[in-house]
Amino acid sequence: MRSARDVECGLQPVVELRKDAASYAYSVRAPRSKGVIPPSSYSNGGFSTLGDCLLDVARALGGDFKRIYVRLDGYCVGERDIVELRRGPQEVAAALRAACDAVASAAKAGAAAPEANDP
Repeated sequence: MRSARDVECGLQPVVELRKDAASYAYSVRAPRSKGVIPPSSYSNGGFSTLGDCLLDVARALGGDFKRIYVRLDGYCVGERDIVELRRGPQEVAAALRAACDAVASAAKAGAAAPEANDP
């Protein structure tokens, strides 16, 4: 049987980043297996840049987790090491924004593409 600490170490939180008017905010979820998506367990906001928001994420989660799944503006944009957020939050923010823009463009292109079977 695994200890509570072993189970805790196996969790990888999901950080949902979003722009709220003129600032950035985030919330953290710790999904369980079998697709159950729990409510947010922590949130914070009012950051002037996405990099500042990421730095706060690193401070909030860095002692307990090594990696996080990241969603930005509703799109999955990959996984990141907490240490990356701490060392280069502005660079990570730029990379996440680029990934988000690429995923959003692909989603829009897929939605706009005609069906292959349409006349």
